[in-house]
Amino acid sequence: MSRRNVNNKAQITIFIILGLIIVVGFFIVFLLMKPPEVKVVDEKNPQAFIESCTREGVEEAIELLSKRGGDVSPKGFVAYEGEEITYLCYNANFYDPCINQRPLLVEHIEEEITKHITPIVAGCFNDLETKLGNRYDVEVFGLAVRTRLQSKNVVVEIDKEFKMARKGESRDFTEFRMHMASPIYDLAKIAMEIVNQEISFCNFDELGFMILNPKYDIIKFTTGEADVIYVLTDLQTDQKFTFAVRSCKLPEGY
Repeated sequence: MSRRNVNNKAQITIFIILGLIIVVGFFIVFLLMKPPEVKVVDEKNPQAFIESCTREGVEEAIELLSKRGGDVSPKGFVAYEGEEITYLCYNANFYDPCINQRPLLVEHIEEEITKHITPIVAGCFNDLETKLGNRYDVEVFGLAVRTRLQSKNVVVEIDKEFKMARKGESRDFTEFRMHMASPIYDLAKIAMEIVNQEISFCNFDELGFMILNPKYDIIKFTTGEADVIYVLTDLQTDQKFTFAVRSCKLPEGY
């Protein structure tokens, strides 16, 4: 092959590379210049606005609950790596198995989510009323929020009378719902199983559990204070649930 042909091929390759760089550059500039998305209220579907706004509050609540052992503001807890982690099972006495601190963990988490999001949901309705107020006569009454955990799902049910009227026409809403995918129910169930085994055997066989349930990862750390920190992970979503146990404590130097 002649040197001229080699040079020609090299030049063509350089032009192709430069062309790709230019195309990619234009694409990046286009993305940077794209205006930010603005939340617009669909006048025909207030449910969508409330659902989106509520979802943000639920995500925030689940994040707090998941890293603190099921409590938004833990009371009986151990401090570990900058977080206050709730004891789901605790006994300070030597040799004695722990006592279940949250026998109704799922129901407790439901209540914690509800308490956390209720003022947020109230704010969502205030925002909706403000956004529609220039075009509609809006009336709102009452507010009741319920949270239900299901396998792989969180459901929030909202009872709220919301009336919007304009030019002799009116629309009334009394119920709003939000569905969100989350493994928090399933992780809480596993935490309860771990607690039951800690009570019965002062131990939990995490390796055996993971062999039978490969979609979960379980890591446990033993601290210097004889506390065991469990970190449960749903491998599909990478969502974690962390909690603490103190059971069958041994005397120092044993």
